[in-house]
Amino acid sequence: MATEVETPPTVDAVADQAETKPEEVAKPEENHVEEKQDDQAAADENKPTENEADAVAEAGESETKEDSSPPPPPKVIIYQHPPWNFIPSPLPACIKIETYCRLMKIPYENVYKSGTDQKLPYLEYKGETKKHDLLGFLNSKFEVNADANLNEKDKACARAFQIMAEENTFWSLMYYRWVDNFSETKKYFKGLDVVRKNVRPKLDQGKCVKCLEAHEIGKHNKEEIYAIGEKDLRAYSAFLDDKEFFMGAEPTTIDCTMFGLLSCLLHTAENSPLAKVIREELKNLVDFCDRMKLNYWLDWNDLGSEEQVEETRPKSRLSVKKKKRTKSTEPSGEAKETEGEAKENGEPSGEAKEGEGEATGEAKEAEGEAKEEEASGEAKKEEEPKEEAAGESAEAAPESKEQAEEEKKEEEAAPVVNGDAE
Repeated sequence: MATEVETPPTVDAVADQAETKPEEVAKPEENHVEEKQDDQAAADENKPTENEADAVAEAGESETKEDSSPPPPPKVIIYQHPPWNFIPSPLPACIKIETYCRLMKIPYENVYKSGTDQKLPYLEYKGETKKHDLLGFLNSKFEVNADANLNEKDKACARAFQIMAEENTFWSLMYYRWVDNFSETKKYFKGLDVVRKNVRPKLDQGKCVKCLEAHEIGKHNKEEIYAIGEKDLRAYSAFLDDKEFFMGAEPTTIDCTMFGLLSCLLHTAENSPLAKVIREELKNLVDFCDRMKLNYWLDWNDLGSEEQVEETRPKSRLSVKKKKRTKSTEPSGEAKETEGEAKENGEPSGEAKEGEGEATGEAKEAEGEAKEEEASGEAKKEEEPKEEAAGESAEAAPESKEQAEEEKKEEEAAPVVNGDAE
């Protein structure tokens, strides 16, 4: 009986099986690696980039800084005169205060007032109002001082020049503005009504003339007043010389004062004898004004523009023109609807009611007239017997007189007996 003998696998077959097994095992490993790579790519896409993370971190830091930063200090409110003739303010004191705030970097806000009921400028800070010693008030509230680096001798010299500018040269400017050139000055009030634009400048002129006379400079004539101002200007020019500012290389309080006066002379009194002397002979004063504008008044032209002047110019609050009220003769829609409803309901319309009202009014008037006539007739009847009685009494009066005369005659004719008659 023959038996089948299984042949052992050959070496090639064993090698093939060994090669196929690693391939089968490797396939799932390759798929797993591919899945891991896909997941890693998706995670990388979802992750923010380094720039985005930095931006978010910076934004968070800025928000925390803003929250932790202290609130800005309150501003000083400067009540001053509005712009005029290409200058932020026609008053030297207003220019002085605003320049000082810009010099010392004091936060401020302007409030324009054109009235003359109060002296301008004046300050308000945290509910406190200050009308005198304004620079001292600012120095104490903000702990600043523009003259801190000056010695006592320089401070004394600076004060002397400031007093000369504010108490002497200033009145030469006022004389030109309110006396010598009043016809041009009153044009500023052209926006007022007919009455106020003529009355208001006259009132201001009268106040200025009284101040000039009280200051003694108003007792001089025109030539003498301008000569006094010219001497002051030449003294300022000699003291300034070729320096950048009056007290040296850095601006101080005297520079704010001088800039306020000189800028008003050059811009609001450009045709005056004083302005001509500055432009023609005292060029260093003109250069000083330009230097102050360049350092602290870059917005000078914008603040003194024609649009700004017209916007802040005083205007009349009175309305001269009266609006005419036109009465509509046509009935309104509601009246028409009510008339239609009345007709449908059989009620008289508004016009019929008005007619009835007029008829009843006429009847009442007729009744009143009849009553008045009856009353007047009765009064006449009562007066008639009174008149008749008065006539009879008048007729009886002469008869009684005649009887009395006859009786007297008879008595005289009778003989006197026993001395009855003397």
